[in-house]
Amino acid sequence: MKINYKKNTSILNIKSLTKALVCGTMMMGMLSCEDDLKLEPENNITQNTFYTTELQIQQALSGVYSAMINSSSRGGYDVNFYLLASEVRSNNFNAISQNGNRDYYAINRFQDTSSTDEMEILWEDAYQQISYANMLLSRIDAVPFTDPATKEQYRSEARFLRAYAYFELMRSFGKVPLIDHPVSPEEAATIPRTDLVTLYNFITSEIESSIAGLKNTYDNANKGRITKSAAHAMLGRIYLTGSGYPLNNGAYVAKAKDHLFAVIQAEGQFVTFAANYADLFKSANDNKYHLFEIQHISGGLSQGSYLPSYVSPNFGVADPYYNAQGSLFSSAELGVSQSLIDTYEPGDLRLPLTIKTSFIAQNGQPDQAKFFVKFREKGVVLTNRYDWPINFPIIRYADVILMYAEVLNSQGNTSAAVPYLNRIRQRAGLAPISTSISANDFTTALRKERRVEFAGEGVYWHDLVRWNTGVSVINQSAASLNYNFTITTNDYLYQVPLSQIQVAGYDQNP
Repeated sequence: MKINYKKNTSILNIKSLTKALVCGTMMMGMLSCEDDLKLEPENNITQNTFYTTELQIQQALSGVYSAMINSSSRGGYDVNFYLLASEVRSNNFNAISQNGNRDYYAINRFQDTSSTDEMEILWEDAYQQISYANMLLSRIDAVPFTDPATKEQYRSEARFLRAYAYFELMRSFGKVPLIDHPVSPEEAATIPRTDLVTLYNFITSEIESSIAGLKNTYDNANKGRITKSAAHAMLGRIYLTGSGYPLNNGAYVAKAKDHLFAVIQAEGQFVTFAANYADLFKSANDNKYHLFEIQHISGGLSQGSYLPSYVSPNFGVADPYYNAQGSLFSSAELGVSQSLIDTYEPGDLRLPLTIKTSFIAQNGQPDQAKFFVKFREKGVVLTNRYDWPINFPIIRYADVILMYAEVLNSQGNTSAAVPYLNRIRQRAGLAPISTSISANDFTTALRKERRVEFAGEGVYWHDLVRWNTGVSVINQSAASLNYNFTITTNDYLYQVPLSQIQVAGYDQNP
């Protein structure tokens, strides 16, 4: 059973109020109540009458989670941070046509600017989540709770989610304003962008401090909440990211190792390794195998996933594998790259579960377009293409295993790293690599493995950045496709949205 983070959308629309940072005084746009819950007339609800009971804090926390779900008209974090801003940025996708001046074309071809709509969406959605968390954290101390442990759990979840939102902002824009308490829009516009070291220190300390208050597991009614293992896994990712480009903080490697190993130690008790790759991407298995997921529920609740329809054939598909729900994809717009397909080894069980290389068009003829099917479930009947039920994995246990192997190898313990990599390969139906492999060859094998294991999940682009191989990989790919562009490390970050520059006068990324 999933938590239903249903939002009351009839209350104030935050984004209509200002183009400045989404901050504290606009908090009342998120009251996360069931439709039939009437605390008092909506026009009388203020921040002074809300946040006064344990139930209201629980509802407010649901609002912090819900900020990741369909936050914008184009989808939630899974579509915006992980598909459009990450996966499409890499050479896993090829933008073929500039049909309708789509943002995904500009992002894939490195033609995006500060005026590209997607930049505004990333910025506003993340700061909306931060705003929700800031308001909750500023009010929770004064609210009486029946059980102090429950209060600490809610506080810890909010701190984790706020830190996580900052991590995504930092990976997208580099320096961003650090706001850890409610402020007015006018105050927000005076807060400068914060340097990366300070941001890393804040993010890691917040999640480190949240671990004690989080639970190891939850009952079925609360599946999907942040667990201790999720916090350890996210810290492993954050520290490993900080150990690479551009911060290159070598001291973070040991910290990443400790947190990743904490997750591995929990396997069998609080963490489950899926024996079959196919089981990872079924809505029936939501909150079973992944460590941190964006929760989706179908049924017209405005909590379904947009993502499968972004990466599938357009309207008119006659292929019996799919229903008639369409998407932005067509064979002349955006497709999975041959480069990604060629990365799979012969016999890799993950390929047909991740990518479909043809479909039957409406005219009954085969179309050889290639597209992701990882999150598109056969036989699912939808009322619209924005209502897919499957959760999106923000961080999977396989990622923890492969990151841990990467750390071991970087510390000169390649032989100990090999079994972790082979575990993932075995599940994929591939032969094991030798324990006598060199460290350099292991690095090559692991990076290849990460690309195919997490294809379509928004992991690969961030790997390219932290390894600082993105420039060479993207430029080589662009040249092979006769694309007329080259990139530099400046292109690892997106431009700060023009609206934020105009309102707050921030310096722009180079």
